[in-house]
Amino acid sequence: MMLIKIAWRNIWRAKVRSFVVITAIALGLWAGVFASAFVEGMFKSKVDSVVEKEISHFQFHRQGFRDEPTASSYMAQGDEILAELSTDDSVEAYSGRLISMGMLGSANQNGSIKINGIDPEKEAQTTKLNERLVEGAFFEGIKRNPVLISKEIAEKFKVKLRSKVVLTLQDINGEITAGAFRVVGYYDTDNNMFDKMNVYVRDSDLRPLMKIPQGYHEIAVYLNSYDLAEQKAAEYQERYTDLEVLSWLDISLGMRLMISMIDTYLYIIVGIILLALLFGIVNTMLMAVLERVREIGMLMAIGMTKMRVFGMIMLETIFLSMIGGPLGLLFSYIFVEYFGEHGINLAGAAYEDMGFSSTIFPFLEPSRYLEVSIMVLGMAILAAIYPARKALKLKPVNAIRKI
Repeated sequence: MMLIKIAWRNIWRAKVRSFVVITAIALGLWAGVFASAFVEGMFKSKVDSVVEKEISHFQFHRQGFRDEPTASSYMAQGDEILAELSTDDSVEAYSGRLISMGMLGSANQNGSIKINGIDPEKEAQTTKLNERLVEGAFFEGIKRNPVLISKEIAEKFKVKLRSKVVLTLQDINGEITAGAFRVVGYYDTDNNMFDKMNVYVRDSDLRPLMKIPQGYHEIAVYLNSYDLAEQKAAEYQERYTDLEVLSWLDISLGMRLMISMIDTYLYIIVGIILLALLFGIVNTMLMAVLERVREIGMLMAIGMTKMRVFGMIMLETIFLSMIGGPLGLLFSYIFVEYFGEHGINLAGAAYEDMGFSSTIFPFLEPSRYLEVSIMVLGMAILAAIYPARKALKLKPVNAIRKI
């Protein structure tokens, strides 16, 4: 107990130096943790966007459709699958889709596009497509052949609401067919890459053009838990062996890599900052030891053992780190919570062109703070060892004579 009191008083004898070390630790930790939370929030928003707005938790396709999406590669048993999904308690929503790569033509321009034939009600439940509407109506107000396009497509093809566009595609026989549609509304997902390629029409309007009597090219399933995605995909794959049933992690392999990056990013960036702080603390404590050579020599001369001297220096370093560490984590928590609620608007930074939202909401799992605390404690112990060992090498007689 006496050793703890001595170590605690020693760190406040040089207040300026102690405050500098504590401030450096606090700011370094704040920067590292907040940067990690920013990146994790950015990746999390991307994952949520892909799952909730695009892929859902798992999908059904005919074998080979994802490699070569032809009109004839549809699942004839689509209605049977939908009926089974409707009785599955873990399924929150599902949507059958007809898919075709085709052309969109307006009075001003033509270009390639992905045409999605959907049931508007089912799609709204599955991907909340109706909530991304920014202008117009969600398949209402136009009775014959409405089409929902993105703001990006509207600007690119220079079309307005209720303008007529022509969708050209292939039917199941490989023949070119086309239909006239009217723009019913604009949507915006904050993902320019996705928005530039996708238009939505009713499957009942697209089915005659593709000459598909029944079935779907794709069935997207949204579950009530992320954790069930791979398990449920595997279960349905066993039932429908002639189809391809994949979870979102297998459909979008980049997402799997991104998640693994999220798990390691915090350790990398905080580890780098702590490593830099470690050398700073070692330098500071080494200076403190060299400045107190006579004092340490006197303590050793009156009976303080080398192990007690070692412990005193160790405790001084750990105290400095244990003050700066919690302060840095506290600042990080405040910033993460505030911006996690209000967001950081980076409009104009080209994040949307890379498929990320322009508004980032920093996020960090509560367990991460405990992990960082352990890392700080480890860094403090490592930083204390060299200065403490330096003090052990002092000889009492020589130290007392030191000027």
